Amino acid sequence: MKRLLPLAAIEVLVWALMLTVLLLISRVAYAINIGAGSLPDRIATQIVRTSVSVIIVVVWLLAWKKITDVHFWRAIARESTTS
Repeated sequence: MKRLLPLAAIEVLVWALMLTVLLLISRVAYAINIGAGSLPDRIATQIVRTSVSVIIVVVWLLAWKKITDVHFWRAIARESTTS
């Protein structure tokens, strides 16, 4: 039970962050509108939307990596002190 609770907390945190990222992408990235008049404006809008979405997802992935690294090294430290 001692090891299950931190893992469950990480899972809940990751799901909450994923939902937040989805909300950010839907609210921020899709709100960007450079113009819809001409083809270059529409292409520029899609490029900017995709770039902003990628940046948001990369930040989420880096946060996820940091969380798992901290949890991993804590578990390793705990294991070495108890052995």
